Amino acid sequence: MISNMCHKPSVSNQICFITLFLFLPILWLVGAKDADAAGGLDLQVKIQTGQFQPYKIAVGDFDVVGDYSAKADSLAQEVRQVIYDDLDFHIFFNVVKRDTFYLRVYEITDVTPKAWHLMGADYLVGGNVELDGDDIKVYYTISDLTQLPIRQIDLATEKLKTKAFNYRRVAHMIGDAVVEHITAEKGFFTTRIAYISSQTGHKELWMCDYDGKNPRRITNDRSLDLSPDWDRKDDKLVYTSYKSGRPEIWQVDISSGETKPISTYKGSSNAARISPNNKEILVSLTKDGNSELYVLDRNGKIKRRLTNLASIESSGSWSPTGNEIAFSSDRSGQPQVYLMDSEGFNVSRLTYERSYNDSPDFCPRGTAIAYVSRGGDGNFQICTIDHLGGHFQLLDQTGSNENPRWSPDGWHLVFAKRTGDDWNLYIMDMFKQHLRQITFDGKSSNPAWQPFPDNNLEAR
Repeated sequence: MISNMCHKPSVSNQICFITLFLFLPILWLVGAKDADAAGGLDLQVKIQTGQFQPYKIAVGDFDVVGDYSAKADSLAQEVRQVIYDDLDFHIFFNVVKRDTFYLRVYEITDVTPKAWHLMGADYLVGGNVELDGDDIKVYYTISDLTQLPIRQIDLATEKLKTKAFNYRRVAHMIGDAVVEHITAEKGFFTTRIAYISSQTGHKELWMCDYDGKNPRRITNDRSLDLSPDWDRKDDKLVYTSYKSGRPEIWQVDISSGETKPISTYKGSSNAARISPNNKEILVSLTKDGNSELYVLDRNGKIKRRLTNLASIESSGSWSPTGNEIAFSSDRSGQPQVYLMDSEGFNVSRLTYERSYNDSPDFCPRGTAIAYVSRGGDGNFQICTIDHLGGHFQLLDQTGSNENPRWSPDGWHLVFAKRTGDDWNLYIMDMFKQHLRQITFDGKSSNPAWQPFPDNNLEAR
């Protein structure tokens, strides 16, 4: 449990002691200073053309208050480092480092907000940490340093309390608050990634924080599990499992570990994707022969069949409105990405670059589709196009990359990369500026990034 213990200094009658549970949605802070980052496609163009300048932010010290101990000091440094790493990865921020040469030349020992501004920072996050038994209390302040003459304006100030072992989540919450206050966007640092790992000898369903920390095995099917997807409201996942001897769709409750079958039709059931309204499941079935796309209700009953061709139709992905579906089909001879409406009509082909394109994933903003494309060397690369099939972009070209899935903010991607015989997960932004490896077991694939609750971001 994480508690908010303080109030914003300029707001009267603010409710104190707001309780935030570990796996419930974040309390999103309000009052963003700058809405430039909410420009959707306009911002994408600005970034691609070099017109957008990332926000320059410094992560100051988090000092120990109360009884000092080596453990408290270590936790304070860890909290700061998590916040630093979060913001350093985000596409909207450049983290300003401490300029030791500047500090030495001007004999500065007290690094004040003014000193941070002179070192290049326009914003500053800092605070303190108090260790109280098994609990940790973290006080933080987000400050605007851009006012002239230089003076600090606090955009937010909060105090959070949780168990000391849960310090990373507190730090991620602070990172999310920074994103929210400065950019008017939701931060994704408290979200998680589901994936498949065979590190136990079987391909089981696992979960970790967005940055790969706190890995946790979810299933113990001792079989072959694949293709997880997140429930939009509850702490549940749907996935493909071979534990009955053939591929079926199952659902697992993350908290309890309880599983139940969803789709057990004859043939195979694969690649389930839950609709944005959380009421339907898009799935590939071979119950009548070749692979076709169907829409099921949440209990697995068929509501409608979307495709009915001799070709293989698979890998469906909902648009953020639920009105369109991107999918893969080999109706032209080799797999290509197509688009249709949610009733199976108005089909159009989107990909023409290269001869083999598969595994589409619709951006939560509705402005782009990520997919894999096979190059001349036989390796797969991550590519993006817009929802009309234009603006082709080739992303990371090292190794062989598969299973791209968008972050809930629509600016970042997670995917599996093969180097040699190893498969690991990586995250990157859609503009190829940041790339980070997040798993290291050599056996990780099939990632799915947790969406924001009731996620329905559209192009703005």
